[in-house]
Amino acid sequence: MKGWDEELSKTVLCECSGKTIGEAISIFQGTDLPYKKAKKLVTECDKSCCRQPLQKLFDMTYFGEFDMPEVVRLIEIRNNRLKQLFEDIVPN
Repeated sequence: MKGWDEELSKTVLCECSGKTIGEAISIFQGTDLPYKKAKKLVTECDKSCCRQPLQKLFDMTYFGEFDMPEVVRLIEIRNNRLKQLFEDIVPN
């Protein structure tokens, strides 16, 4: 697969399900469902916390080219936002 990075594919994409980027790609490649339904196969929930990286990965799977660093960057942005939100809510 074009753009595949074995190390980055082990990055956890969804905290709810614990699925990695590689597992999500396998799920997306194995279904012809639209994004909204295929998302539930990966996340196993209705939350939107991993929407941006998951949508990007779904599109990459459709086109067959992967920008793994971009997906990891989106995951890190999400994690940093959640961390900041948590720190704002719970004082030290």
